[in-house]
Amino acid sequence: MNPKSSQETISKIENELLNIDGVICRHIENSDLLGRGAVSQDILSQLRNFVEHTMLRIYADSANIKFDYEYITEGIKFVKSQGKLKFLRKFHEYLQIVASHYTLDSENSERVMLKYYEYPLKIKNFMFKKYSLNILENLNKFPLDIDKNTQEYYEKIAEKVDTDSNNSTNNDRYYVHKIKPFFVNQRIYYEVTFIPVKGSANKSDRTIAFTTLDLSKNYAVKLWTYESDIQILGKTMPILIIKKWEVSIRACEVENFAKIFGVILKQANNLGEYLGLMDFLTQTGFNLVELLDFDDRRYQEIRAKILLRYNAKISPIFDIFDKCREIIKDNKNGCNVLQYLLYHLNNK
Repeated sequence: MNPKSSQETISKIENELLNIDGVICRHIENSDLLGRGAVSQDILSQLRNFVEHTMLRIYADSANIKFDYEYITEGIKFVKSQGKLKFLRKFHEYLQIVASHYTLDSENSERVMLKYYEYPLKIKNFMFKKYSLNILENLNKFPLDIDKNTQEYYEKIAEKVDTDSNNSTNNDRYYVHKIKPFFVNQRIYYEVTFIPVKGSANKSDRTIAFTTLDLSKNYAVKLWTYESDIQILGKTMPILIIKKWEVSIRACEVENFAKIFGVILKQANNLGEYLGLMDFLTQTGFNLVELLDFDDRRYQEIRAKILLRYNAKISPIFDIFDKCREIIKDNKNGCNVLQYLLYHLNNK
């Protein structure tokens, strides 16, 4: 790894980040005067620059760089290769789609800010914890306009999620149908709707639980849950809390995918590489399309690390992935179908 950047460079990056932050915070202060739509429009015009300088600050800890625009591209690439920074990767990708090449009107800007509010909040919390940088200090003043009863409901749930210490959990495999963030005291919580992997996908089979854990929804997951309750409007309401989770693609889903390449796998979930792959997807938040899209060096590095860590003597799953990479990289017939299957890989 390259040496860390000089303190002078880091100070310049942080100062520029704080300058952009000052503009965003000033816009938030004008929410009451200008309205949420106009303020959202003003904030969005600054957010991509803000996110990219955040990425540059993180990159400066891993490479000896200068405070120069050319290093922003390198910083973006570096951050997008780090699984623990997936929130920055996702937010940057969203901003590239919605706010890069044209200016949204106030109504659409408002929708975007409400939809992606969790990402500025994640950046705020991360940068304070990592670098003691106070940014987006008045983000709580951005008007989310949640009615009083709903906010009280969320506050009671948040209290249970934070304080319950129930060790009696059930675990089973599910598909995540929907993840909805909500916010209490500038912390992020999630309302997760999921269905059993077996059986129908009717609304009556859906279950809702709450957590602070940032789950993936591309593949089947194992959820460790326990029951609790809250007092709301004078009544006791049962709730379900997710204590732990992991990606857990079903063996039949891996085996069915392998058949596309004429490979017969049996009990794929007992393979060392399968266990390592599930751990990688859980810890990093990457999906299989993103894994296969890495450059050759990074892909081979991840492949080797998983096989070594889990003492995998054979690698039929990664051998199939190697073939997928060749088809996708060369844009051969079927590449789009493969990417679609790899993105979800479920039998529902």
